[in-house]
Amino acid sequence: MPLELHPLNQLVPVPLDAAVYTGLSTDHYPWTEIISDLALRQAQEFSGTFDGVQGSRWVRFVWTRGVLLGGFTRGGQTLSWETAMRGVPRATVSLTALSPSLSDLIWSTRDAQGRPLRGAWPDLRAELERDRFHGLLLAGDSCSFWTSGRVLGGTLPVAGATCVAYSQNSEANREKLVAFWRELMARIHRAAPLDATWRQITMRLAESYPCLDPFAQDIHLSGGQLTIDEEVTVAEFRPALLAALEATLARLGLRLLDLPVTDLRDRPEWSAAGLESR
Repeated sequence: MPLELHPLNQLVPVPLDAAVYTGLSTDHYPWTEIISDLALRQAQEFSGTFDGVQGSRWVRFVWTRGVLLGGFTRGGQTLSWETAMRGVPRATVSLTALSPSLSDLIWSTRDAQGRPLRGAWPDLRAELERDRFHGLLLAGDSCSFWTSGRVLGGTLPVAGATCVAYSQNSEANREKLVAFWRELMARIHRAAPLDATWRQITMRLAESYPCLDPFAQDIHLSGGQLTIDEEVTVAEFRPALLAALEATLARLGLRLLDLPVTDLRDRPEWSAAGLESR
């Protein structure tokens, strides 16, 4: 039976610790003034979200370090300022400053497909931490923001709540994730050949991550070329690759950030893979 996925159709609440303003009406705070104010904040390297709500319609715009990443609405549909103002001309608007990491996470999960999790909170927490979950966790009216298994902010579910996880680490995004890992491993291998150490490490880790079994070759690395069998799910290969890469680099005495891969940090797959602090 196929897994039921849920598009992100609601405007998820962001942490209001650093709200600039909330609930202002464009009847009294016109769009011209809003746009002028946002342009000034953008020049000051603002990170955060701007939300406009009118009835059941909503829009959200996201900035990171003064760069406007874009705007979106239900289902992650992207839109321009002109479209937003036509869609919610008499909106209630809010502006919230956030950390760049949180802004990046909100933007990268705008079109993620939600996956209902088995079990209930807080029993799910250990699984999310072990799998280094990267995304949004929704449960009723609560939304928490996670990176590499740690909570960045938001509100955690109440005890007993069922949860839906929204992450780019999903089968819907498999092609991009595999392409990212292939490029990453090829870059590392060109700087520091990995094959021999990788085989030793994956043999040791295969008991915990069966897809790493070098004899089965579900995941295979040769000459820096990574292949992943189509039967291996994202949920299987993501933690396995991360564990194998960390152990391989540790055995070789290397740090990822000292290798010629730092430009890949600008891609959402970097933090989604759990690499943001490495």
